[in-house]
Amino acid sequence: MLFELALSWGRWPQGHLFSQETLKGFFSRLLPVVCALAVLLAGCQSVPVLEKKVKREPRQWEATATTSLEAVPWSELPAGLFQDQATRSWAQALEQSAHYYRRLPPNQPFQFADATVTAAAMARACAELAEVARREEMAPLQAELQQRFQLFRSVGNSTWDVMVTAYYEPLLHGSLTRSKRYYYPIYRRPPDLLESKPQANGRRTVFRQAKGKSMPYYQRSQIDGHLFAAKQPGVLANRGLELVWVDSAIDAFFLHIQGSGRVALENGQMLRLGYDSANGHSYVPIGRILIDEGKIPKEEMTMPRLRQWLLDHPAENQRLLFANPSYVFFRELQGDPVGNINVPLTPYRSIATDHRLFPKGAPAILATTAPQFAADGKTVTAWKPDVRWVVNQDTGGAIRGAGRVDLFVGFGENIEYRAGVMKQPDSQLYFIAPLPNGSHAR
Repeated sequence: MLFELALSWGRWPQGHLFSQETLKGFFSRLLPVVCALAVLLAGCQSVPVLEKKVKREPRQWEATATTSLEAVPWSELPAGLFQDQATRSWAQALEQSAHYYRRLPPNQPFQFADATVTAAAMARACAELAEVARREEMAPLQAELQQRFQLFRSVGNSTWDVMVTAYYEPLLHGSLTRSKRYYYPIYRRPPDLLESKPQANGRRTVFRQAKGKSMPYYQRSQIDGHLFAAKQPGVLANRGLELVWVDSAIDAFFLHIQGSGRVALENGQMLRLGYDSANGHSYVPIGRILIDEGKIPKEEMTMPRLRQWLLDHPAENQRLLFANPSYVFFRELQGDPVGNINVPLTPYRSIATDHRLFPKGAPAILATTAPQFAADGKTVTAWKPDVRWVVNQDTGGAIRGAGRVDLFVGFGENIEYRAGVMKQPDSQLYFIAPLPNGSHAR
């Protein structure tokens, strides 16, 4: 589901992040439609100069479900969006969200600032947008959006901007049988892990029953203690909860951070794992600990850099891994990884946000910057503005507040490097909601 510090993109297939050159600016407030049509008629060849951002005063309040978004006119629509013309994959993601909304009570509300939209209306909206997006024609899509939908902008963090990271499916190596090589377990959800009903803020309390009392569930050090000290048995060991054993405690730790992954088994089969639940303890980014200790400079902190540091300092692994008490439990997947709305994630289209603040399943637009890589697939050679259609289909323990977005980038060669450098502030997140019947777009 996420990486706590720095995640990335790379060079993607046609129609994805780097298949078309992104524009370097946004529409002016006065002539957005004219500019967009001009770009389309010109075959998207011209690239306007990136406008200098006007910083607003930092806000002093914490966003809520009703204040996390603000309605804005379509004149704020990012111009580069209409160069992301390979919208068939966006249509696929929208169809998945439509399935999600149809499973809900028709009148279940979803909040966009002070506007409330029902699940039934969201299902229709996603299906209609998917039908238009599937044709990969920008002019009809633009007309559909401006006539029948309203645009909302995330208020972001304390400086009104959004930080964008990315997450992916890691590849691990393992076995269904424990051995000296495959020693580190990946656990399924324990039967004694209990959850309360959602509170007003959307949170659930995770606990266990012990001697008739509700207790916090076990921390990482209690669950995995035996991996570093044989005389300290783990509380879940030998209970038949192991889905698979893998050959690296570090790989297992990063699987917990990402929330899904694939395990290449020694028998030649591939096992796909997805997030099931967590132990309820707060997520602590261990990369931040190394930065604070002066072990890795902040500007050098990426996921590959963190992984290499752990490999180079095995004596520090127990201390650092146990500094994060959060622990994730998995289930076997028969298909693609799924997000918190229980639909398959679409690479480069599905995003994770704070589920307490933003409407689940909603279509959105992400404006950020993205890396370009050298031939080795690992070295960043440049950063360019990128604007893309996305859908809000996941969440994560470290994705908190109105100023955080995690982009799902899937599975593939060098994906860890492509996902490891992405930590982009000064980004923008917009949500799209259907207008009430009879209303007109701004």
